[in-house]
Amino acid sequence: MFGTKKDLENIFREFQKNNMIKYYRCGKSDSDKITDITKIDNFGISLSGRHIGNQYLVIEDDETVRLDKYKHINQKLNETSIVIDLGGLYDENTILPTTVSTIWYDESSKRVYNNLKSIMKRYAVSIVNGYMILKNAYDKKEQLRFATISVQSPGEYDLKV
Repeated sequence: MFGTKKDLENIFREFQKNNMIKYYRCGKSDSDKITDITKIDNFGISLSGRHIGNQYLVIEDDETVRLDKYKHINQKLNETSIVIDLGGLYDENTILPTTVSTIWYDESSKRVYNNLKSIMKRYAVSIVNGYMILKNAYDKKEQLRFATISVQSPGEYDLKV
C-alpha cells in the first residue's frame, strides 16, 4: 500500500484501537516494545529508499517476543505474528510501499493480518496492480514517483497510477 504519513497514521491508529498488539523492530533486539507505531522516529518516511529494511514484528499484547540465538527479533520464532515493513515518502517526489505479511497461519496471526488488511482496503481510494493507494498519496499522484522496489530501480519498475 502506498500512503503518506497522514494516510498511515489513520490506518495504524484504527488498527491499534481495534487490537491489543505491540510492535518490535526486527533485527538486533536493542529496541523496547512499541505500543503506538505512529510515534516512532521517522514514521511515514522511507530513509533507505527501498521497500524492505524497516520491518516491525507485530504480536498480540499477551504474547512474549522470542529472540534467536544472536538476540535478534524475527518472525521465524514468533509463531503468532505478522510483519509490517513501513514505507512512506523518501523525498518530496518519491514514495515507497508499506507491506504486511506473515509466514504463520494460526488463528491469531490470521485475525490480526486480516484486520489490518481490511482497514487498509477501507482507506484505499484506488488499487493498481494489487497495490492499494491511499487518499493523500493518490491526491499527489501527479507529483509522486511510486517506487515499488527501490529509488535506484529503473522507472519501468515504478507503479503507474
